[in-house]
Amino acid sequence: MLNTTALRRISAIIAATAGVTISAPLQAVGEEPALEAAGAERILDEVIVTSTRRDQTVSEVPLAITAFTGAELQSRGIGDLQDLSEVSSSLIITTGPSELAGTEIRIRGVGTAGANPGLEPSVGIFVDNVYRSRTGMAVGDLLDVSSVEILRGPQGTLFGRNTSAGTVSLNTLKPEFNWGGYAEATAQNYDGYKITGGLTGPLVEDTLAFRIAASYNKRDGYVTDRVVPSRDIYDRNRSSLRAQLLWQPTADVDVRLIVDGQHKDETCCAPDYSILGPTAAVFESLGAVVEADPFAYKAQQTSDPEDHLDEWGASLETNWHIREDLSLTWVAAYRDADAYSNLDPDSSNIDVVQGTDWNQENSFMSQEVRLNGVSGRVDWLFGAYLYADETSVDWQVTYGADFGAYFNLLTGLPSFLFPEGAGDRSRNFHQDAKGWALFSHNIIELDENYDLVAGFRWSEDQKDAEVRVDNFNIHCGLVPSIPYCAVADLEGSRTEAEPSGTIKLVRNLDIGNIYIGYSRGYKAGGFNLDRDAGNTSFEFDPETVDAFEAGLKWSSSDRRLDISTDIFHSEFSDYQINQFDGVAFTTTNAAKVKSTGMEVGLSWLPLSDLKLDGGVTWSNTKFEEHPVLNNIGEPLEGMRLPFSPEWAATGAVSYERPIGRFTGFGTINASYMGKHNIDTNLDDESNVGSHTVVNAKIGLTPDDADWELSLWGRNIFEEEYRTIQFPSPLQTGSWSAFRGEPRMYGVSLRYNF
Repeated sequence: MLNTTALRRISAIIAATAGVTISAPLQAVGEEPALEAAGAERILDEVIVTSTRRDQTVSEVPLAITAFTGAELQSRGIGDLQDLSEVSSSLIITTGPSELAGTEIRIRGVGTAGANPGLEPSVGIFVDNVYRSRTGMAVGDLLDVSSVEILRGPQGTLFGRNTSAGTVSLNTLKPEFNWGGYAEATAQNYDGYKITGGLTGPLVEDTLAFRIAASYNKRDGYVTDRVVPSRDIYDRNRSSLRAQLLWQPTADVDVRLIVDGQHKDETCCAPDYSILGPTAAVFESLGAVVEADPFAYKAQQTSDPEDHLDEWGASLETNWHIREDLSLTWVAAYRDADAYSNLDPDSSNIDVVQGTDWNQENSFMSQEVRLNGVSGRVDWLFGAYLYADETSVDWQVTYGADFGAYFNLLTGLPSFLFPEGAGDRSRNFHQDAKGWALFSHNIIELDENYDLVAGFRWSEDQKDAEVRVDNFNIHCGLVPSIPYCAVADLEGSRTEAEPSGTIKLVRNLDIGNIYIGYSRGYKAGGFNLDRDAGNTSFEFDPETVDAFEAGLKWSSSDRRLDISTDIFHSEFSDYQINQFDGVAFTTTNAAKVKSTGMEVGLSWLPLSDLKLDGGVTWSNTKFEEHPVLNNIGEPLEGMRLPFSPEWAATGAVSYERPIGRFTGFGTINASYMGKHNIDTNLDDESNVGSHTVVNAKIGLTPDDADWELSLWGRNIFEEEYRTIQFPSPLQTGSWSAFRGEPRMYGVSLRYNF
């Protein structure tokens, strides 16, 4: 649970906030306040979601879903995809050595990803109805976002494969036929600044409109490199651009073209927390410096820790309202990403390994057609989906000047066998994936009180992969018994066809519903890139999930209180687990995983100028019948999944009040995560205690102008916590870890026009 100190701090801030007259604006530019009429009591906003491929309010959708408007995220200080875990108690987002390859998203403690390009995520990311085939392709600033929907549990019927744990769907603001826009400038600590702006308006009256939005985000790093003290790690240097056209040739047809891209050139990422094992003495004997304070924000990199990304795409969405009860939607999309990352894997100031060069290219094409209509009491939907995905990775690890001396101390073998610059390991991975699906999702009105939701999807996926393994070390020819000396060309092809579906019984309330149902989803199988001699697992099978759920959504008649709760039980078969043993990442299939839990959400307006939001998740997510051991030989059976705390919670207090000719606003947002393990190997050294992160924002906006001045802080109490951990490469018994961000603070000025 929340520790006492954190609670006292949060309470003190809330009390202080209530003492000064500040509040949090919840409406975005162009949005109308949630008032029934001028001078009426304020009511809760109705968030429109599209998770059923229909426009519905959150209270109407019989799903475990959390949704936020872009304005609400802005008021709560959420500006990056990774920040979303601070507002959803069931969502955890972590980043490892690379944002593209190492970003992992989990819902209800379930999710598998990691540095294996043949492994796809368990939580699907969609932006404007377009799937992002690699989670890291979506990591970045939330630019011009209108809403975010977080769907918990399998979503295979409408979203397809790789949504076995859930879905995160982002929707961006659309072009408008009235002129408008905004500009925002931010200055923060670590010499950071961010400039964001957007503009929309008509090109042809009532027929053609445009929207363009851009951002540039730069910040120095908060981790100091011991090897090169002038080099700061975890800097920000990213830019984003999105341009749109909306064409409405008739009242019944609209066509939306979106072209967007982002660029990153950052010194990221490097472990800045270490737990040292027996080999630490060997490193120290060669001159390595051991940091006494693991939370000192110090890293040790003999090569440049780099993370580069160029990612862009285009989509075309056409909506044709054939008649009042019949509509057709077609979405075609293409995306392309080129990424490069490098880090010193031994995380020491001695040159054991020069670096890991990781080059990845990914392209993705998709088309989806949906026909939606109403016939009598049936709101029906039929659709088809087609995709093609191509991924290539070139990866090489190269010896450094100190590798020979290090290996000599460990093995007694002559150091000349391991000269500087000799290639340690080289991997070349190429995969072509394609597939298709047919699906249907139907809402059947049984009577005035009850609905039946029934959906089915049939998917077929094919993957062809080639892996080239080169180990051209000098010592391999002299001492062939040393592991990882193999040269191998591996090829594989797999085809799988899997059903997904859902069936739910819904009892409609005046505002809200009660539902109970069953869903099935699956996650595609694939191939292992990091495959060495002795590692016989080249392929891994798809995972499937059977999920049972019951939920309640209720709103008071005055629309000032919303409550939602759901109970879930999910059984995963052939669950995919990705483990790092200090040498290689390997994906295998666990026999079974069970996840049981409960979630509660609340939004309340006790006063017109005070809003409370909160969410609590309790879950019990464990391995069952697991045949695999962790890296220290312990069976995983019966153990909780990594990144699966028993308790997690989020909460926010927003307050606003007039101050003369101004309106003051403020928001305090807190997220709590209970104790859990942060390594897929589940060793005891990777258990972390509970922690609470608190963010705050206060500001002023004049009543007669459209600008806003705000002060904000993130992790304002500078909570120290680890986010992800793994066995240190080349250091048996040691672990390397990544930490959460330290305190961030700044000032922002926004002008709406």
